[in-house]
Amino acid sequence: MSNVDISNLSVAELEKLKGSIDSAIANRRDGELLSLREAIEDMVERSGFTLEEVIEIMQARPVKKRIVKAKYSNPNNPEQTWSGRGRKPGWVEEWISTGHDLNDCLIPE
Repeated sequence: MSNVDISNLSVAELEKLKGSIDSAIANRRDGELLSLREAIEDMVERSGFTLEEVIEIMQARPVKKRIVKAKYSNPNNPEQTWSGRGRKPGWVEEWISTGHDLNDCLIPE
C-alpha cells in the first residue's frame, strides 16, 4: 500500500480523492459479496440442500444459546448469581475486594 501525504492537498483534491476511495470501496464490496455468494452456493450445492432450504431453516430457528448453570451466589442477596464465566459482576468484585474468598459464594451442588 502506498502512503499518500494528504496534508498538502487542497479541498478539491481531497474531495476527488474521497470520491475515488468511495468508488474503490463500492467496487471491492461488490467483488467480495460476489465471491461470498459463489462460496455459499458451492457449499449449498455440495450439501445436497437447496439455498431456499438453508435460508428457511436459518430464519425459522434462531440458534439456541446454551444456558449455563450458576456456580456462585451473592451471600448478601442469593438472587444475584454468576456462572463463573465472563466478566465478574459488581457484587463479586466487591466481595473479593473486601478480603472475602470467592469459594464462600459457591452454590452447593
